[in-house]
Amino acid sequence: MSGIVQQLCSNSPQPRALVGGTEENWERFLRQSPRGHFQQSLRWARVKALDGWRGQVHVWPREDNINGGFMLLHKRSRFGPVGFVNKGPVLAEETPEAVAGAIDAVCRTAKELRLRALVVHPPDASVIQTADMVRHGFVGSPAPGIADATAIATVKGGRPTIESHMSRTAKKHCRQAVRRGVQVLEGSRRDLPVFFGLMLGSCKRQGARPNPNRVEALEALWDAFDPDVRLFFAHARGTPVAGLLLVRFGRRCTFWKKGWNEAAPESHANALLNYEAMVQAADWGCDIVDFAAFDRRAAEQWQAGSPMDDVLARSRHAFNLRLGAKPVLLPRAQVYLPGLVFRLMIGCALRCGSLTRELVRRLMR
Repeated sequence: MSGIVQQLCSNSPQPRALVGGTEENWERFLRQSPRGHFQQSLRWARVKALDGWRGQVHVWPREDNINGGFMLLHKRSRFGPVGFVNKGPVLAEETPEAVAGAIDAVCRTAKELRLRALVVHPPDASVIQTADMVRHGFVGSPAPGIADATAIATVKGGRPTIESHMSRTAKKHCRQAVRRGVQVLEGSRRDLPVFFGLMLGSCKRQGARPNPNRVEALEALWDAFDPDVRLFFAHARGTPVAGLLLVRFGRRCTFWKKGWNEAAPESHANALLNYEAMVQAADWGCDIVDFAAFDRRAAEQWQAGSPMDDVLARSRHAFNLRLGAKPVLLPRAQVYLPGLVFRLMIGCALRCGSLTRELVRRLMR
C-alpha cells in the first residue's frame, strides 16, 4: 500500500505546513473536524492494505492548514479497478460551492485512476445529499450494505451523564450483572483471537458475513491505531462471553466490532459490558460513543415519534436505545460509474436492489 498525498489545487504553491508532515497534518485536520472519521485516516488505509486496497489522500491546502480533502481507496476486482471513499470528502466548511467542487474532484480522480466503479459515502454530519451526487453522474440508488443510520450516546461527564440517559431496564440489568458475578476486564492484542471467535458467533446468529473475516485484520487495526484502540470483555463464571472493540478518533469513540457467544444470557453481561465501555470512553477523553450501525427504518420511526414494531423492539438496536443512545440518520452511499460504456451497460440495472447489493458486496470485500 502506498499513501500518497496530492494537492487538488495544482496552481497553488505547496504550504510549508504540509512539507514533511503531510500525513500528520491530514490526521490533525480530521481529528479536529466534526466530520472527521477514522475511515479517512491513512492509518485505516494501512489496515485495508491487507485486502489489497491502496490509499490516496487528496487535499485542498490553505496557507497554514487544510481546507478539506478525501482519502480514496482503490484496488483491482473482477470488474476491473474499483474505489471507495468512506466518510468523505471532508470539508472545513460545507458551502454549496465547496460541496460541488469536492464531488467534482472525487469524480475527476476516479476517471484519472480509470476506475470502473466508485462508491462514495459522505461523512456522518455532512450536508451532502443524494441530489448533489446525482448531478455529478452518480446512479442515485443507495448502495446497500453500507450503514445509513447509527446510534449515538453522549458520554461527556462520565458515569452521571451516562446513567442519566439509560433506561430503568438497562440500569436494572447492569445491577443484576454485578450481583451475578459478571466482570468487565480489559484485553490486549494477544486476546484478539478470543474476541474474533465471539464476533464470528454473533455474525453466524445474525446471518451476516463477518467483516473483517480474519483475525489478521483485527491485528492490523490494532497495530495501526494503537494507542487509540481498546478491547474489553465481559466474563461470566470466569469465562469471556462477550467482547467489544473500541476505536477512538478525535472526541468520538466507535464501538467498532462486538461479539457474544450466547452463554449465560441471564447474567446480562452485554448490558454491563456496554455500560462500562461507555464509562471508559468518557475517561478516554471522548464526548460521544458511536454504536456504528442502526436499522434505518427504526431510526425513521423513532425520529417521527412512532412506536417501533415488535421485531425491532426486541432487536439489538433497541438494546442500544436503552443504553441512552439516540438514532441518527446518515447520508446514503452512492455508486459512480466513470466510464460511459460501463455506465450504459449496467447503470440502469444498478437500480435493481438485488444487483446493486451484489455489486457493492463484491466491491467492498
